[in-house]
Amino acid sequence: MRTGSNIRQRADGRFEARYTKARDERGRIIYGYCYGKTYEEAAGKREAALMAQSAVREMNLLILGAGSHGRTVRELAESLRLFPRIAFLDDNPDNPQALSTCADCVRFREEYPVAIPAVGDRELRLRWLRMLTQAGFVIPVLIHPTAVVSPSAEIGYGTVVDARATIGAGVKIGAGSIVSSGATIDRGMVLPEGSLVRCGQVVMLEGLQNQPYESDKT
Repeated sequence: MRTGSNIRQRADGRFEARYTKARDERGRIIYGYCYGKTYEEAAGKREAALMAQSAVREMNLLILGAGSHGRTVRELAESLRLFPRIAFLDDNPDNPQALSTCADCVRFREEYPVAIPAVGDRELRLRWLRMLTQAGFVIPVLIHPTAVVSPSAEIGYGTVVDARATIGAGVKIGAGSIVSSGATIDRGMVLPEGSLVRCGQVVMLEGLQNQPYESDKT
């Protein structure tokens, strides 16, 4: 019987190749298994599985929404030089940039483990954010390199802070928010989830009106 390198021949005659797939919340190994009629076939399948895992570790980014805001988010993400690959999902079937519809996101989770909603409509943005969270995606905070953010500010996951925005000390911004180019949020302000601060807007004690981008409702 030919064995070795965590490859064994089962009672049914097939070869089983074991590999470390992940770890649970206690740090215990979760094994993956590949099977083949021959030792070489099982080993080859395991090698392919390990290469696929390496692709996941590259932390590719999936953007839900390929409209004007989505394209802005892509440019921001590219400027950070953190994501080897960036792709879109969009509910417009005629959009040539989209891999598929947004509801199909789970199918791309292994290849694109990081995802963020990019649409102006607040209700839709938060719905997509919940969908991505439940599907097990990593949800980032994207902050443009030219933005000025106080170290004491707290920014919720799925939030985008665009170019030349300024966020003051003690600011708290809820998840799934958008802080557009040149916006200023004064110190101590608290913004709920899904907030939208428009281009050049100054948010002070009089509060914030959460209005979606008129051109980005899909």
